[in-house]
Amino acid sequence: MNFYLKTFLEVISVTIPIFSIIAIGYLFRRKEIIKETAVPALNKIAYYLGLTTLVFVSIVKYDLKEIFNIGIVKTLYLTFAIFIVVVFFSVYFLKISKKTKGAVAISSFRCNMAFIGIPIIVSAFGDVAAAKAAIIIGFMTPVNIIFAIIFLKVLGGEEKKKNYGRLLLDFIKDPLLIASILGILISYFRIVIPKPVMDLLNILAGLAIPLALLTIGASFNFSHVKKNLKLLIPASVLKLIIEPAIAFFIGRYLFNIGAVDTSITVILFAMPLAVAAYIMGKEYDSDSDFISSSLILSTVSSAFTLTLWLFFMKIIFK
Repeated sequence: MNFYLKTFLEVISVTIPIFSIIAIGYLFRRKEIIKETAVPALNKIAYYLGLTTLVFVSIVKYDLKEIFNIGIVKTLYLTFAIFIVVVFFSVYFLKISKKTKGAVAISSFRCNMAFIGIPIIVSAFGDVAAAKAAIIIGFMTPVNIIFAIIFLKVLGGEEKKKNYGRLLLDFIKDPLLIASILGILISYFRIVIPKPVMDLLNILAGLAIPLALLTIGASFNFSHVKKNLKLLIPASVLKLIIEPAIAFFIGRYLFNIGAVDTSITVILFAMPLAVAAYIMGKEYDSDSDFISSSLILSTVSSAFTLTLWLFFMKIIFK
């Protein structure tokens, strides 16, 4: 089978299950199998238990020292620093509610590197590349969380006056950040986790994807996609085209990190909106309807844009 067609089919094979689970959540809500009052509790379980455990497990499976490349880290952080400035000034002057500003900002940079990124990387570049991708996710998770909280609490979120002491405390106590730091430390020092404990963690991590997607479907309103389309399109363009383009030029021409490492970095930055963004949006009182709409639109669009980015990488690096 043609490589490009295979890659496109791989993307579709990932997005179809995602949409199916979201649809089940939507139908369950329509049939009142999932009550409206139960959705916030499901959000908390997905955020504090499922996603936190998944982040931790995805990092500790690999030895940090064996696949670490400082050039990739430089590319990651410089790309993110440049892009986050672009996002801030693109959103700050918009004449919309503060809640929606935070939602647009987080929808423009949170990438689904784990749930969709790793399957794509394995298919295109193999298992070693997937291990490097996991390290990238480990380094990106803390900064993603930091700036998601900043945007949701400072730029958007609650309309009341901000308590910056509480903001700092929220950041320090965030379970995803704690899981990321612990995972990197355990991976770096090669600390062995007992098998029964890992088995338990893997079971809990298995909650993350289906539960998070079910809660999206349960609270999704299709009218919001059309309502927010004017802002959803530029947010998706920023995420799927501008951010990976910045990563390409920095990795290829500034740090020259190599063909495979550049390709991995670009593809991971080209991922659609992360499911975690919706759950964080709910936790921090943002415009969750906009975020859920952005998740759907960016995931559908990424089936096309990811194929283009993979094709571009193949041509550039022969």
